[in-house]
Amino acid sequence: MKLICNLSMLGRHPTGLGVYAEHCVSGLAQRFRLGLIAGNGYLPDGEVVVKAPDSVAIGSGKLAALRRQWWLRSVQFNSDQVMYSPTHHGLPNQVGQIITVHDLISLRFPAQHFSQYLFFRFGLPHLLKKCRAVFTVSETTRHDIAKTYAFPLESIFVVPNGVDQSAFPPASGAHSGSRFLLMVGARYPHKNVHEVLDMAPCWQENYRLIITSCDGPYRKALAQKVRHLGLDDRVEFKDYVSREALLYLYQSASALVYPSCWEGFGIPPLEALSCGTPVIASDIPPHREVLGDAAFFVKLGDPQSWAEAFRLLSLPEKVNNCMEMGQMRLSKFTWENALKALESALLNVEPRLEECRL
Repeated sequence: MKLICNLSMLGRHPTGLGVYAEHCVSGLAQRFRLGLIAGNGYLPDGEVVVKAPDSVAIGSGKLAALRRQWWLRSVQFNSDQVMYSPTHHGLPNQVGQIITVHDLISLRFPAQHFSQYLFFRFGLPHLLKKCRAVFTVSETTRHDIAKTYAFPLESIFVVPNGVDQSAFPPASGAHSGSRFLLMVGARYPHKNVHEVLDMAPCWQENYRLIITSCDGPYRKALAQKVRHLGLDDRVEFKDYVSREALLYLYQSASALVYPSCWEGFGIPPLEALSCGTPVIASDIPPHREVLGDAAFFVKLGDPQSWAEAFRLLSLPEKVNNCMEMGQMRLSKFTWENALKALESALLNVEPRLEECRL
């Protein structure tokens, strides 16, 4: 028996899914003998049993998703192998596999990424019939998957995200300059930047707003809204920012604002807390599950709730309390704990994987 890990989707510049996949498979490589379906990105120790063409990796063009699905149909292993994917990219013809579904955002907001909506609406139900188990990143998404696809809840296991606090340290000294709010990863409408702009009366006198990783049609609509609201001198858009630049922004911000309409988990709030930066987040189940009492929560569409969040942000004792709660949340969501959950889930699904231990 061998544990086969599917990394065919990984490109050279991993996104959130890619970072999760790298951490998970890197941890497994230290625990089990692995067979690897290799992509053109990160590759841990293990035997490469299949090499995917570069053209199927995430970020390889508009047709990469279609090429990926077509190519994955050509890959199949015998029943003695356990196939695990740290993403939803499973093998259409592989019986008894394990895939990871991070969220069902595309079903809630189909217009954002229509091809992905089609996969989650029509392709994923067929793939789930080939799965002996599904892994996901939160209890909220676990129940979401079970309800949406009628997949047995007892066969869905939570393997959460983690945050490496050493990569997101607090600033070594006080930063000077104007006070600003930060929004990251705001490319799609469900990130809800437009509501933050609508709530400008709550923050514009005291803060500027910096929005990163925001491009495409949503960016154009937001820029038009900024002009319409007369916020040109209060709002700054940044395209791609380097890891170093993002860390500086986290460390320097007065607060991270993360008012998503929905998430599967939500990593940026934990990264901000790790940097010692308070968080204002939407009051949705995934955020409550991950952040506990470590954030100021806002009810979407409620100006009074937003005003209260910014009032609390001005109170040092309230901020300090959130920071203390944040350390407790960060101690829970480490990569070490995530890997323990992954190992436990795999052995629960297939106890014979003990034979593959290093």
